Amino acid sequence: MSGCKYKLKSMSKIANFKKTKCALREKNSNHFSRRQILRNGLLGSMVLFTGVGVSFGNDISAAGHQVDSQMGISLLISALRSTGNIVCLNAAQRLEASRASKVEYDLHLRNADLGASDAEIIAHGIHQNYLNNGPALRSFSMSYNPGLTDSGVVTLARAFPSTLTELGLVGCAIGDEGGAALLRWSRQASELRMICVEGNGFSSSIRLAFTALAQERPSLLIVV
Repeated sequence: MSGCKYKLKSMSKIANFKKTKCALREKNSNHFSRRQILRNGLLGSMVLFTGVGVSFGNDISAAGHQVDSQMGISLLISALRSTGNIVCLNAAQRLEASRASKVEYDLHLRNADLGASDAEIIAHGIHQNYLNNGPALRSFSMSYNPGLTDSGVVTLARAFPSTLTELGLVGCAIGDEGGAALLRWSRQASELRMICVEGNGFSSSIRLAFTALAQERPSLLIVV
């Protein structure tokens, strides 16, 4: 009888142990499930957040490009206005009126009594527009501004973008220094189709260099 009681007591302990073990397993299982749900939820949120972030990033990038483009042309317009020259002011007004729709532009400042200091301001504006992804400069002329001289033309040549197709610097009192600067730039300007630089003070060697360039590039018209 005592052996039977002992056996029943042992079986009761085993049953209780199993129940406890099952309860702990269930508790751990529930805890794991909740943890897994939270983890999955967090991961889902991260994916969603990341997706939204990418979308915002693309929008911000596109908006940034537009802002840069507007900034570029704004800097050029400001540069033109800062000269106080009537021809430059009119050019700035034309650019301002069409800035929203422009992907390229022409800048013609002929016979405007502009000097080397004006050329430096204008060159800076052109370069800033280019750096900020502004409209592409296609045709540029500052012909009949004898105050430009070599100094002004060297500064301009450093700022001319590769997008330029037509260049006019007729009668600008350009000597060999300015001519050499224009030749260096022209050799790198693959889209250039016409240069008009007659009426300047080039030596025969600079004239011959322009002629040789025209022979190397049949698609480029050079009037010197």
